[in-house]
Amino acid sequence: MTTHFLGKYEIELKFKIKDISEFRDTLLSLHPEAFVFENNEYDIYYDDPLASLHKRNMSMVLRSMSPSGIKLWIVKGPEERRCEAVNIESSEKADSMLHTLGYIPIHHVNKTRSIYFLDQFHITLDYIAMLGHYVEISVMTDDEAALPELEEACVQCALRLGLDMENKEPRSYRQLLGF
Repeated sequence: MTTHFLGKYEIELKFKIKDISEFRDTLLSLHPEAFVFENNEYDIYYDDPLASLHKRNMSMVLRSMSPSGIKLWIVKGPEERRCEAVNIESSEKADSMLHTLGYIPIHHVNKTRSIYFLDQFHITLDYIAMLGHYVEISVMTDDEAALPELEEACVQCALRLGLDMENKEPRSYRQLLGF
């Protein structure tokens, strides 16, 4: 995992996109660093039978990425901007450990994702069959005081990339999918 994904806070702006090819051309004209291209991501969301994490505005996900082979354990919340991820060696072992702790799979999300680095930002191009195409502009930090400044920087990056603030999507994929 690169330093782009390190930190316990994440600023993220998500946009619904109609023409992903046009957006990709704009992005590539700025010469970003490619991280992964059209990776298949399989996310499994976990909670206990009482939905304790959901009630606390938290989510816990095991993510497997192919063909990159990256496997992550991700926890978001309870604060809106709180997000931490760690590389894991075995999704199967992590799944077994979560079951031992009383957590069960509650939802699955499949997406096709490309990630580029542009300056301090990671620009993510997502496709989810039931939702369509989205672009996320995000940056991570451990410095909570830097969040307002980083949010403005993400807005400026979005504008530089020609994204329309009217198309900003505040809901998570989980919320958009209704779970």
